[in-house]
Amino acid sequence: MADPTPDTRLVAPRPRVPGESETTVVPPRSWPCPRLDVLSTLFRLHSEGLAARTFTGPVPTHDTMQDLLRWEQRSTRELRQYFDAHGWPGVRLVGEVGAEAAWWVVMMCDRHTPFQRDALGLLHEAVTAGDAPARHAAYLGDRLLMHEGELQTHGTQWVLHEDGSISLYPVADPSALAERRCAVGQPEAGTDSDVRLLSLTRRPRLEPPPHVRPSREGNLT
Repeated sequence: MADPTPDTRLVAPRPRVPGESETTVVPPRSWPCPRLDVLSTLFRLHSEGLAARTFTGPVPTHDTMQDLLRWEQRSTRELRQYFDAHGWPGVRLVGEVGAEAAWWVVMMCDRHTPFQRDALGLLHEAVTAGDAPARHAAYLGDRLLMHEGELQTHGTQWVLHEDGSISLYPVADPSALAERRCAVGQPEAGTDSDVRLLSLTRRPRLEPPPHVRPSREGNLT
């Protein structure tokens, strides 16, 4: 019988997830990974995306935004090929770490809303099949609601302002927010650096009112 323990030389660090606690439920780790080519692409796009979104100042410069746009175009082009061939790259296809990277990359492609909408449909199917964690769909669903000028559902999305501050995007029915977050395994808010990394880099259709949540200030890390 083959050794079920993965070869650590092939496993990249698991992308950090804002607010994830030790009790967060995720699908079981799948190994050996049946599609190392897809996994390699996801790791590369995730690494390039982190580099593109790590700004030296409080907001992205023109040159930084151009780098982000090029990365988004490249990511959507490459991921669409995998979506067409395999559907959502979930745990069974690329393991837990690969599925995490796929979700993060799709989340960051903010100038490609139709692509994100198509991806959410595939992601919902994966969640239903137990091939992806529910919090992935919650995050991406909130992202699309923000793009469309609607109130978000799970309180996962923050907006980056021109002065470098960030604020929580408006939430529907805030009194039931904690219950909804717990239902998808996301009971805690992310750290400052976490929410900055995931904050929207294009102007949303609905500006969060200042009383919704105090803004956090400081440089992006």
